[in-house]
Amino acid sequence: MTDTTPRSILALATACMLMAIAESSYAQAQRTSQVTDDAQATSPRTAPAPSSPQPFEDLDTNGDGAISKDEAAVDPPLAQAFGTLDTDADGRLTPEEYAVYAQGQS
Repeated sequence: MTDTTPRSILALATACMLMAIAESSYAQAQRTSQVTDDAQATSPRTAPAPSSPQPFEDLDTNGDGAISKDEAAVDPPLAQAFGTLDTDADGRLTPEEYAVYAQGQS
């Protein structure tokens, strides 16, 4: 014989609702996972960072014996570290100052 008291009906209804919520949450998680997988599969791959720094002479495009901030801009990590590497704060990297950067990148 089945119990049809209001309390048992409420418990059954609650259980059904919880199962529906759980199923909905699971389905949403599956959709989100699929979207993430698809996005990763179609996202462009970034080029690997150069394994070694550019030669000083290649960066010193005007041949004045130093690398200016403008010349360093072609190498984003170098441009970011420029202020720290420019130990004499003259706005240019000497071969010796650049060597510190190049050694850290090797």
